[in-house]
Amino acid sequence: MRAANLCYADGTHWREYNYLAKKDDDYFQAFEFYRNKDWNPGQKVPLIIWSHPTGPSQVLMRDSCAADASCPYANRLLQPAIQSGYALMSIQFRHPRASQTSTGVQLDIPNTDIANAVQWVRAHADDMGVDKDNIFLAGQSRGTLALLTAFMNDLGNPTAPDWHSQSSRVNAVFAVQAQTTYEHDELRDLFIEPTTTTPIPPDYPPVFDYHAYLDGADPHFVNPGSALHELDLNDPPFWLRYERQPIYEADNATIKLLGSRVADPGQDVMKDGICYEKNFVKRYPQMDGTGCLDVHNPDFGVALMNSFIALNPKDVQKKKVKVQYGYYTGLTKDLDFVSDHFFDNYTCFFIPNTTAAGEALRQQAMVPGKAINCGIADMAWPPAKP
Repeated sequence: MRAANLCYADGTHWREYNYLAKKDDDYFQAFEFYRNKDWNPGQKVPLIIWSHPTGPSQVLMRDSCAADASCPYANRLLQPAIQSGYALMSIQFRHPRASQTSTGVQLDIPNTDIANAVQWVRAHADDMGVDKDNIFLAGQSRGTLALLTAFMNDLGNPTAPDWHSQSSRVNAVFAVQAQTTYEHDELRDLFIEPTTTTPIPPDYPPVFDYHAYLDGADPHFVNPGSALHELDLNDPPFWLRYERQPIYEADNATIKLLGSRVADPGQDVMKDGICYEKNFVKRYPQMDGTGCLDVHNPDFGVALMNSFIALNPKDVQKKKVKVQYGYYTGLTKDLDFVSDHFFDNYTCFFIPNTTAAGEALRQQAMVPGKAINCGIADMAWPPAKP
């Protein structure tokens, strides 16, 4: 059963550039909601809140969409959730870096929309048939703002009115292609080479200062947030997946400094920028520009795991977190194959992080003959290449 174009939190409106339509569009704190159509009235189940890689989209499947290759999220994300006894909420949300218009940079975009969705759901859990003690986050690319959300301090204020009084904490978070910091200084100092390491075209100086360039070109957003900084041992378990291996094959704990894409003034660095470090990294054959950082760089996962290990977690805590990587390849067919399997068995991570009472509710809601009873041990990845 599907309900669409519903509002969460305060239904806040914003404008954002639509790259497909090539114009600014209007968006709201809106969501789609899915649950098993055969649920009994009053039955409550655990909930997965999904944040889309294109955040201004709440749509998982169109009215005419079938669960096939034409609607990949219906097949890979939605069906496993419903069949395994979860409800799923797909939200439209603002991103502290990405939610920009064509008319200028906004520096103070909030990073709390996903957290507010969690709070709002808890306040309306009885009406929605949701078990408010078992809420999980899943996101991809831009949607991995969910990772920061999971590590944030609780936004709930018990003395506040309406949904603001509810906790924003969740049971676990599953993130694909996650950027683990949005902070300017961390991005520059942890992941970017200070200067060029290879000759570049004559339009730029022979030794180009990447750090100085970023300081001028990358906006200094107001508190965009950092999962690396927010993480502590009281945070919920996390599971990350990236389409490529880290650059260092033998030592996944090492971060490789990369170049920065360079764009002319007024251009988008990630979309229009040029990478001058093309021969810098030869780990990924047939992939251009791998010497420059992108927002899906697997070293973001390396950095988060380094931060976690530095906290000296207990063995039981180590077993509840994981970063998984795809292949060393630049072949489009291999990367497409990996991305097609990003969500393989992802609910197997949520099941052992569900409370005992929530697990009983989940099992009651499972689709007979379709559900997967599994755990973290069933999450081996990536699958073998065909």
